Amino acid sequence: MTTALTGSDSPTKPPTRRFFPSDPSVLLLVATVVVAVAVAPFELSKLFGLPAHALFLHVPVVLVPILAGVVIALAVRPVWRVRYGLAAGVFGIVTMAATILTAGAGEKLRDERMQRMRQPRPGGAPGGRPGGAPRRGGGGEGDLLDRHAELGSQLRLLVLALVVLLVVLVILARYRALATTEGLLAGPALGTVVAALAVVAAVVSAIWVVRTGHLGAEMTWHEGG
Repeated sequence: MTTALTGSDSPTKPPTRRFFPSDPSVLLLVATVVVAVAVAPFELSKLFGLPAHALFLHVPVVLVPILAGVVIALAVRPVWRVRYGLAAGVFGIVTMAATILTAGAGEKLRDERMQRMRQPRPGGAPGGRPGGAPRRGGGGEGDLLDRHAELGSQLRLLVLALVVLLVVLVILARYRALATTEGLLAGPALGTVVAALAVVAAVVSAIWVVRTGHLGAEMTWHEGG
């Protein structure tokens, strides 16, 4: 006795997935904004009894160049945006939060040190050494502090822009892979533009973290000199 094959006996294709505003990539964008707003006001002075900036600064110095490399890799390999995009977005948010906290702690440290420099010391002028001996260096410690803080603030904005571009790149890739309709978001042109902007932001961010770190090391040398 034979049984006729019915439509239910044949293998069925999995239902087509749709892209929704609740997609994890969109939630990553929301998380980026929330984290940036939440940690921006923090200007920690001490952590575990040590200057917070000295503890935080090693994190962005290591993570920002790695993030830049990750973004460039996703920009040149579109297939990786769907496969590794969510993990890259989480890593980007962690790096952004660490950079913002480091910059905030640096600004707090700068304000405290500038205040100490204005206070007269026994036997010397404000901010000078005992006996008024000047520090080595062109513009002095105050100028180095200001330049270092300015570069840190710029790096904070650059990393924020880099993470936003990364998450938008991931959103566009997932939308293009999952959406059932055609349009500007599903087309390759917008993704190419965002990828190009992300590469520029990645390169500039990597350069800025090197510049900021170099100036911080120069400032430390002036202190010990």
